[in-house]
Amino acid sequence: MRKEYDKLHLLKILCCVAEQHSFSRAAEQLGTTTSAVSKSIAQLESSYGQVLLNRTTRKLALSDAGKLVYEKGKKILRALRDLEEEVEQVGVHQSGHLKITFPNTIGRMLLSQICIDFQKRYPQIKLELMFTAANQDLIEDEIDVAFRLSAALKDSQFYVLKLININSTFVATPSYLAAHGKPEQLDELSRHNMLLSKLNHVEDSWYDGTRSYALQGNLIANSRFHIREAVLAGLGIAMLPSYFCQRDIDSGALVELFPEQNRPEVTLHAIYKVKREHSAKLDLFLGFVQAQLSCKSELVS
Repeated sequence: MRKEYDKLHLLKILCCVAEQHSFSRAAEQLGTTTSAVSKSIAQLESSYGQVLLNRTTRKLALSDAGKLVYEKGKKILRALRDLEEEVEQVGVHQSGHLKITFPNTIGRMLLSQICIDFQKRYPQIKLELMFTAANQDLIEDEIDVAFRLSAALKDSQFYVLKLININSTFVATPSYLAAHGKPEQLDELSRHNMLLSKLNHVEDSWYDGTRSYALQGNLIANSRFHIREAVLAGLGIAMLPSYFCQRDIDSGALVELFPEQNRPEVTLHAIYKVKREHSAKLDLFLGFVQAQLSCKSELVS
């Protein structure tokens, strides 16, 4: 048992050296001496019979064997931390740490406030929140929960919780419609200036279930926040998620077009690595999100 413990300690030192690219910086972070770090790396190399770090006077880099030990060791150390945290949380619901990633727009517009409300109720749970358009790797980036928007998630290797369906709608200001006319049919959109979103791709078409309609205009932006500001300024017609513009519609700032038409729909999912019953903090957070979203159904459907 002592031998296994020592190996874990040596793996931790190797990972730190690899990430700091320096024996001295690793020693400082670990609270030890440079010579102790160097001795530990030599001991680990001896146990594997391989050179793990290529050293020169100017550069420190992992060898091929070192890269393998680093990648596997990092996962082992992460699994050990997760185990320790889960054991600590047995019977304790209101403490721990969760690393969470969101799509930019829905994260800021809908989920950000839910996280704030969650921490008001459970201040002992630390949340590390990342708002990004990229789909981050749950294992590599050590993500506990990833929120994803998709029509369907197929063959996920993780646990998936379906949360809510979200649709989009066309909107414009009363002043724009007064100046340019209000389209009554989808094919009339070709005569209007469309403000287009570009996230993973340019959203330059609309499919109503039977046919597709081309959209074109003088603005393409990868930020729905900018598209919303542009449509509120009267620059044209935009297609926006309902949660993003429903309050503007309710206030009269924007007019919803074609409310009876079939609208594209995507689903918000929560993706996570461990069973909810194995993580009290995770189960508590996901249950809170579900309850809060059920109260906001008027914003998403």
